Amino acid sequence: MPFDQHDGGAPAKARLLRGEEGGPLSREIAHIGLLQLARVIRRGSVLLYSRVSGLSVFEWRVLARVCDLPGLSINELGLVLECGVTQVSRSVKRLVGMGLLRRDSVAGGPGVAIHPTPEGEAAYAPLVELAIQGERELTAGLSDEELKTLDRIIPIMIENAMARLAREQQLALGQDSAPVQD
Repeated sequence: MPFDQHDGGAPAKARLLRGEEGGPLSREIAHIGLLQLARVIRRGSVLLYSRVSGLSVFEWRVLARVCDLPGLSINELGLVLECGVTQVSRSVKRLVGMGLLRRDSVAGGPGVAIHPTPEGEAAYAPLVELAIQGERELTAGLSDEELKTLDRIIPIMIENAMARLAREQQLALGQDSAPVQD
């Protein structure tokens, strides 16, 4: 993301590239605005977490997911991260070599479960603190009532989005789906 130059006084102000600010439709359809919000949050997080952790974007995503959900296999990590198994395996191998993750054999099978090491958990802890700080920054200026409203509506929107995803996955597999009900 490009940044405006600054003279050292006021902090630099991030700016979006031309076209990223959205057109008229983005002001009428909620999910387009939410996608833009998520994109800006992600871009800022990528820069911050990579700078603080010293890891690549994908490596800290793998580390974070393993610390949040220890015991996943390489295949499960690939599904959760929506990435190929080869990329996940390569990053896990590197993080194991750095002493941040460990591979444990799964009883009765050829697979492995990935767990954080104490060093991995220690490397992850500052990222958690940064996420909490980022949450405070993102919600600054919102009232307690507005925050409660968000806490109430976001799970409903996620549930609705999951229903849409399930329907689209069925259609992608060539399975019939019930028509959309209003």
